[in-house]
Amino acid sequence: MSAGFGLERIGLVALRFPRATLLLIAAVTLPLAFFATKVGFSSDIREIFRSGTVDYARFQEVEKQYPDSGMDVLLLIRSDNLFTVDNLERLRDLHLELTFANGVQDVVSMFSARHPPDDAGGAKPVFPPKLTQNDLEAVNEAILSHPLVAGKLLSDDGKTTLFVIAMEPYPDIDDLRVVAGELRDVTESMLQETDMTVQYSGLSFLRLEIVSSLMSDQLTFISVGFLIVLLISWLFFHSITYVCISATPAVIAVIWIAGITGLRGVEVDVMSGVVPGLVIVLVVASSLHLLFKVRRELNKGTEVYEAVSRAVLEIGPACVLASLTTAIALFSLTLVPLKIVAGFGFTAAIGTAIAYIVTITVVPSLAYLLLSRAKPKKSPSQKIDFAFSAASHFCHKVAHFTMERPRLVLACGLALLLVAGVFYAQISPRYQYREYLPERSPAHLAMNAIDDRLAGSEDIFVHIQMPPGMQIDTLESAELVKKVDAIVADLPLVRSVTSLYSIQSWAVAGEMTDDEFFDLLRDADAPLIERVLSIDNNSTLVTGYFPGTDAADLLPVVNQLDRELAQLQRAYPEVTFTATSLSVLSAKASYEMIAQLNKSLLLAIALNIMLVGLVFRSLRAGLYCILPNLLPIVVVGGFLYLSGLGLQFTSVVAFTIGFGIAVDNSIHILNYYGLMRSQGREVIPALEETITTIGPVLAVGTVVLISGFAATLFSQLPNLRLFGEVAMILLATALLANLVILPATIAILEGRPSKTVVH
Repeated sequence: MSAGFGLERIGLVALRFPRATLLLIAAVTLPLAFFATKVGFSSDIREIFRSGTVDYARFQEVEKQYPDSGMDVLLLIRSDNLFTVDNLERLRDLHLELTFANGVQDVVSMFSARHPPDDAGGAKPVFPPKLTQNDLEAVNEAILSHPLVAGKLLSDDGKTTLFVIAMEPYPDIDDLRVVAGELRDVTESMLQETDMTVQYSGLSFLRLEIVSSLMSDQLTFISVGFLIVLLISWLFFHSITYVCISATPAVIAVIWIAGITGLRGVEVDVMSGVVPGLVIVLVVASSLHLLFKVRRELNKGTEVYEAVSRAVLEIGPACVLASLTTAIALFSLTLVPLKIVAGFGFTAAIGTAIAYIVTITVVPSLAYLLLSRAKPKKSPSQKIDFAFSAASHFCHKVAHFTMERPRLVLACGLALLLVAGVFYAQISPRYQYREYLPERSPAHLAMNAIDDRLAGSEDIFVHIQMPPGMQIDTLESAELVKKVDAIVADLPLVRSVTSLYSIQSWAVAGEMTDDEFFDLLRDADAPLIERVLSIDNNSTLVTGYFPGTDAADLLPVVNQLDRELAQLQRAYPEVTFTATSLSVLSAKASYEMIAQLNKSLLLAIALNIMLVGLVFRSLRAGLYCILPNLLPIVVVGGFLYLSGLGLQFTSVVAFTIGFGIAVDNSIHILNYYGLMRSQGREVIPALEETITTIGPVLAVGTVVLISGFAATLFSQLPNLRLFGEVAMILLATALLANLVILPATIAILEGRPSKTVVH
């Protein structure tokens, strides 16, 4: 039974018909290159949490009833002298101009506020039609005490104000970019030659900045990836020919994955954006394994055709198995209910398959055609041999040290696993949905400013849904809203609350009938009230505002709210209470999805162990892979706990990917060790020969992989940078574990005369 299930023989077919193979590859690549230009980018931050869960369904239901907040643009305007007649008049004019701007549905600002209704039913604007110097003190006092303005639309010091612009939905990012540009132009023209500064935020501007970051990251990942291909290839081969052979399949593979993405009509999001870079490093890693074998054979005097054929037959099966283990690890992510993670897993698994197909066909074809015509150069080979001789010597020393004291090495590995596991077990999510936003982007900075100067940029909704046919226009309903208002106001983190009760307590001086109150309410502050009361009076929102908060701190608050609402639900069984918002989804999803991601990781580990055991026809061979590849995950997890970084979506995804790739090291070691044992070598000499020969190649491959993931460090998105950091540390640790712990394990279990590994 071939370790590669016979799939490595695709390379032999390509080698036999090299020109036809390359023509076929070109025929596939050209139309996919066209579709690659059709790739779009996903920018809706809500898509991060899209799933089939009950929590997301509730969030969608609330959004349907209160849709204005979905596409809000936020203008944060600051001045040390905001309350001057000139500045306030300019701001009021800006409010009016923005109302009539293209794509604007409504504008809410402090100029939307009105005085409490009087007995005659009037509700005059807080700001008089013609503002004078004498009005400033009274206006200042009135607006700073307004329950819908204070802390929400105007800072306590009166120096910062917020304009909330409800936009029409623009699914097309180009249309949104035009409209956003017009809003900028209107705002800047109205506020020019003033001391007022403006910051832009809200989902509309965040969408634009996410797309810009994704496009920039894509260019960075691909360009850095190819630079790594060229640099590594030249560094180890000192040959333009070898550089062309290793770089060409990487280019083709990126075009294929981009083309398939465009053909499927799938948009690139904040996670799938790393797939092209991942494909590049996978292609290069496999290509190097094949080319190193080809070079060794050529240095022995083997003919080119035979050298390439041997590389395919001896290294190809391990490449197949390595691709399968990586694909299995990635495909396990499709079981996660979070669609952004599942989509990434599916796309990356396809990318892994593409990486293998392109590598096993293009490398043998190009190697035969180009190396057959290349003139042998001794000096590069000598340089390479010297470098690899040094690396082999080091690896031999490591193997020799391990062989002399395998039990000590294994005991240390198990002890490290135990200690790190204690810390790993205590790790908790440290996550904010802002981690998917450009860290230093203007919109992100504006959100931070809202946290500092106003009630906060995040919110938590309690949706109160009355039974069909019942409206929130009774004293009993008002009392119910009052209770929910008190619950939300008492929550930790919450700085301010907006509800019908807070409005009522402000607006109603003396006694007023129910009908009078609701009629006056809707007439007085329609733009503001529409955000707390449904059009049919059948439901209402109680909104608590708080600054940006990590999931680990927010989830206990959400759980407390759920418990108190459950108690209220028992008292009012006919009424439905729902706690939701983007922040609530973020907190709940961080725990639920990380639990699911951990399950997918365990599944990937189990499936890969079974696969290795099946291929090598030895359960022991599969078990050999556990400790050296599980240890890095637990160690890195322990580090994340001790450093306070916590666990994020991208960290667990990196664990899953890292495990799938790290197992590749074990496979190459087991494969070569099996070859040595089949030639009659004893266990210890076979291990030393394996680590001396394969170790340098694995080290080079790991350097390539780490260098490829290093491209993510240039990302504008914090979550992708963390993904790269975790993957890099994990892969480096996995290499060391495979070079030390795996041989020690084999030496202990295979060291007795009758025992053998895979043949």
